[in-house]
Amino acid sequence: MSLETKSQELKDLIATYDTQWFLGDLAFLTTCIANGAAQEELGQLSSPLRQLYFLGGLMLSSDSMPSGEVQFIPKKWNKIVQLLNEIEREYDKLFFPKGDEEIDEEWRKIRQVAMPSFLSYFNQGPLNYEEQTINWIRDLYGPMNAEIEAETGVSVEYFIQFYEDVDTLNQTKFKGFSTNPELIKPEWLTYTELKVGVDENVPDFIKKMGAPNILLFTFMADKGIKDRFKPEDLISAKLPLDKIKLILASISCQRGNGSFLYYTSTKPGNPLNDFPIVNIDNGLYQVFEVKQIIHAVENLLEKTCSNNVKLKSKLIKQKGKLLESRVLELFKKFFKKDFKYFESYYVDGCEQDILFLWKNHAFIIEAKGYNLREPMRDPSKAFIKIKDDFENCIGYGYTQTKRVEQKFVNQVPLRIEDSKGNLLEEIDTTKYNENDFSIIVNINSFGQIQNDLSTLLKIEEEDAHPWAIKLDDLEVFFLTMIAQKKDPIDFINYLILREQLHGKLICSDELEVCGGYLTGELTEDRVEEVDQIITTPDLPGVFDKQYYKGMGFTNEKYLTEKNSGKYVFW
Repeated sequence: MSLETKSQELKDLIATYDTQWFLGDLAFLTTCIANGAAQEELGQLSSPLRQLYFLGGLMLSSDSMPSGEVQFIPKKWNKIVQLLNEIEREYDKLFFPKGDEEIDEEWRKIRQVAMPSFLSYFNQGPLNYEEQTINWIRDLYGPMNAEIEAETGVSVEYFIQFYEDVDTLNQTKFKGFSTNPELIKPEWLTYTELKVGVDENVPDFIKKMGAPNILLFTFMADKGIKDRFKPEDLISAKLPLDKIKLILASISCQRGNGSFLYYTSTKPGNPLNDFPIVNIDNGLYQVFEVKQIIHAVENLLEKTCSNNVKLKSKLIKQKGKLLESRVLELFKKFFKKDFKYFESYYVDGCEQDILFLWKNHAFIIEAKGYNLREPMRDPSKAFIKIKDDFENCIGYGYTQTKRVEQKFVNQVPLRIEDSKGNLLEEIDTTKYNENDFSIIVNINSFGQIQNDLSTLLKIEEEDAHPWAIKLDDLEVFFLTMIAQKKDPIDFINYLILREQLHGKLICSDELEVCGGYLTGELTEDRVEEVDQIITTPDLPGVFDKQYYKGMGFTNEKYLTEKNSGKYVFW
């Protein structure tokens, strides 16, 4: 069967499910991925999170049926899983040789770049913590608040407050239905169409066991009950009803026949990406995954600004300034003392971002706020597009760092100048002999081709590759090292180890490498012994463990509860 046929078969198969129940059960399954639960349902999925999102999007793009199904029958679920994995394999086939196509080095290189970039772009969801997105939205769009409110009718802070309130309500309901029934309001029990009770014909002792657990039984039968709310449930002194309704109108959708069919469709794309809240009628709404709300808000704000020429220009400028300042603040926070830095300085008449000097070590840093374009299906066309984006971001960043790095290599004085060519300071590079490091920080990662730069970045034989990392990963890495009482030498040792990985690394997430280093799974001896290193998704677990103890983010949520160690987070 073709990709279209399999996708349509899958869409028809899940169209028979009840909207509320199906969304709720899928949402519950997304929470089971990290802890390895629900293996009967998830164990055979190749990309669980994206595949669950795909199912939700397909269902929302189909007409609802009266008396929809409200349970998974193993035989049908197995068929769903089979089709999901077959569909993913169909995309793999896009990169296979066609007919008598010649397989040479150029053919291999094109696939080596295009295939992981394509699969990573569509298979990975946002890999960061909610506080990072919230803080970024507040700092990036806050200066444009007046224009955004004029366009949307809602301020940036109202958007953030809406997300916070939905999250708090969701957490409260989870606690209420699972362990603390006093938190449940009677009206919330009407937010389900399923009737749950204890059969009158069972013995009295079973009835007595069932009555106190009726809330838990209700949740287990209809897991989406905790995800449903009325706009009125969110009203507070910080968030009035009229703003709630405006926000819901901008990031919610309804189930109905639509053309979304393909796993990688973007026009139209999966409705759950930009509209993670579903209007299920009767004044009720149901959120699919709470965290996606803040990403949908970010997408909405970027589109709003990008549709206005003046605002778009302001956004680009603000994004660059914010990225650079965030990077600098992280370095200052991690190194603590004995450092000197220069920002927005000039070398040989060319502008540079950050030079950070610590004792006898120099860090040449370039910040790149470049948006990645969607990869194309045709490998050859995809390669050209990906290569162009890579060169405009990491390639250009390396050109900039190399300009400064060469001064250290040549052991010649480094003149730090302002935009008019006036000398600010002259650096004696002989004090930093072989202790200079080039670092490129971007907002969106290129995945595999960023983590192993040997594929696309051209460097001289005697040169070392720079370290390329996205901002959110840099923040998590530094904050975790601070929490673990690591010092700057530990970071420098990581950079030295990291240089040795280019040419032998298969990895789509830099935090897998960082996590491997912090846990001792990735050592210099191991790197030297093997020709290829494949990192695994469990390696960033060290960061999740730290997050649930307290990461150190600005305005970190539930920090008191985390520090107490008494709470379980949904």
